[in-house]
Amino acid sequence: MKRKFLVTLLVVCVLLPAALSAAIVDLSLGATAQYNRTLGEIQDDIDADVMGDKLGDFKNYTIGADVRVKLLIAEVDVVGTFGERVVGSDTYTEISALTTAGISLDLLGFARLGFGMGPRYQVLIDENGEAQILDDTGTGVTSWENFGETFINSPVAYRATVDFNLGSLMLGLNYTLDTQYTFKNYQEVDKLFKSDTNGGKFGVSLLFSLF
Repeated sequence: MKRKFLVTLLVVCVLLPAALSAAIVDLSLGATAQYNRTLGEIQDDIDADVMGDKLGDFKNYTIGADVRVKLLIAEVDVVGTFGERVVGSDTYTEISALTTAGISLDLLGFARLGFGMGPRYQVLIDENGEAQILDDTGTGVTSWENFGETFINSPVAYRATVDFNLGSLMLGLNYTLDTQYTFKNYQEVDKLFKSDTNGGKFGVSLLFSLF
């Protein structure tokens, strides 16, 4: 009981000052770029001494928009990216949209830490214009008929962010990790904790705070 009380007290001591010092509402939007090599692949590239070549290849990046709405310490992020993806010998145009809900903590006015989770929609379009949505196993699906069906079947992803305040601008780093958890199979909570942490991808964002 004493340990539980101390943990609760620690959480309150961390969250309460963050909530009181945070702006009531904060809306930020800007551009984002993601490096499409996973953490595990980056480690392999470093070992093989090809990291410089991979970083210099524009095909290894996707670009897009990052929108964040913050209410005290609660935050909702919407991230959309566009780029190329190679599957086997085929090259696709990939459109990805990630919507997360979570918390965001301001640290002494110069940095902001955030963590959220939510469904990630990945659409692959081939050279003939045929589109398919990826399910939780990475398999292309064309049979989903509406947004609701896509929402509950799309894999949930984690997103962690670290942003630095530069006046009205924020420059941030982020790490996105896909899981095999879906809202359709909501009872399979264990899938939220079985993801390979080396399978995540890094990105950067430059955001402008409107208010």
